[in-house]
Amino acid sequence: MISIIVPVYRAEKYIVRCLDSLRTQTFSDIEVLLVDDQGGDNSIVIIQQYIQSYHLDKTWRIITMPTNSGPAAARNAGIHEAIGKYVAFVDCDDWVEPCMMTSLYEQAEQNNADISSSAAILDYPDGTHRLMENPKVTNGEIAIEDRKFLLMHYVSNFTTMLFRRDWLQENEIYFPDSHSGEDSCFMGECYLVARRIAQCETPFYHYMIYTQSISHRRGVRRGKQARIAFHTLLEFACKKGLMPVYWMQLYCIYIKKGILTPIRDYLKSIL
Repeated sequence: MISIIVPVYRAEKYIVRCLDSLRTQTFSDIEVLLVDDQGGDNSIVIIQQYIQSYHLDKTWRIITMPTNSGPAAARNAGIHEAIGKYVAFVDCDDWVEPCMMTSLYEQAEQNNADISSSAAILDYPDGTHRLMENPKVTNGEIAIEDRKFLLMHYVSNFTTMLFRRDWLQENEIYFPDSHSGEDSCFMGECYLVARRIAQCETPFYHYMIYTQSISHRRGVRRGKQARIAFHTLLEFACKKGLMPVYWMQLYCIYIKKGILTPIRDYLKSIL
């Protein structure tokens, strides 16, 4: 089974498109965990009506957060509630191709992989598109040099992936309590301890670009939040005893993603 975790926050304009793409997956053994992050709009009402209309109540569940806690906490709640062999993450304003879960599941099983990934399409408001790929390494067991390469070049495309659930829980990999950099920190932890990986170049995930979305709001506070997230990554590496081998890559991640990128984004927003 695959558990698909969908944090729901102010998505009433886009949520039906997302739900349609999950309902029409060619892989049948799926549970969908819709995590209500108390956005204050009609998204959950729409979801409840959708579940009832398509008789999905046996395999689709709504998890309600006590207060608005952000996407990291919502995803973590989904991981705790999931029962599938694998977990996947889909943002409520994005959508996925019908064969995504089937393809990722098959290549995960074939390669006995902890992480199974594809590419993504960035869809812009003006109708243009851009391919977004993960750094490529050989499928199968990850060698030290390949892991260093992944750490130096990865992007936080976690929504293009399946993750083996028992492996996430065994390694205590969760999203840090931050409103910036939490996705990239999560992927850094995953690449640090993944034993085997499976990749394909096909873009199954459609990432919708909205200039007013949370991920595109810049400011000084977001820079501080990013540094907190990547400090968590350094602590994780120390706990796992991996700092002596990967210290250079980890500090490059901290400087690039935790300091330089927030400064660049802030300067872009004010110039």
